Amino acid sequence: MLSFKQGTKVLVMITSVKHELRKVSNVFKEHNVVSLLDSEATVNNVLSHVQSSAWLHLACHAYQDTANPLKGGLLLHDGTLELGQILNVHLPNAKFVFLSACETAMGDEKLMNESMHLTGGFMAAGFQGIIGTLWSMSDLHGPAVAEGVYKKVLEGSNVPDVTLAAEGLHLAIQDMRSRGTPFERWLPYIHVGV
Repeated sequence: MLSFKQGTKVLVMITSVKHELRKVSNVFKEHNVVSLLDSEATVNNVLSHVQSSAWLHLACHAYQDTANPLKGGLLLHDGTLELGQILNVHLPNAKFVFLSACETAMGDEKLMNESMHLTGGFMAAGFQGIIGTLWSMSDLHGPAVAEGVYKKVLEGSNVPDVTLAAEGLHLAIQDMRSRGTPFERWLPYIHVGV
């Protein structure tokens, strides 16, 4: 999980994706990066940082509960941070969240236009921009996508610009395509919001 308080603090919560942590931390080397790793990535600790942060990068496992969407969530060290919990907290600083986890924007196959998923839930909670995945993502390519997005949002400034996240994702995907990366590796990523 990566987050910024008031645009200056970056929190990275990664349970086993060390390479992604290094990539993201390197891009934000000018910022106060806070990482929650392994046993530090508890539901209460992560939720506390979600409430106080403007920018988040969540690299972990996730799941969608199609029977009860508010029970879907992020799998952390001591349990699941459920979508219902995220929707019930005050998020005064919310700007951007990168959900680097599988199926965070996957809808219900029966109600494609009406389902609630983590990406939509973070938007409903107050985040202006969100990157999520439509299905399983590759741990091999996730770090490069994140790095490309964050290089763009910091382009020309030390203050991240949420309005550049969609372009950052586009450029990261174009780079993967130009390298001949199979489509199933770059196609799952979507951007929602500004």
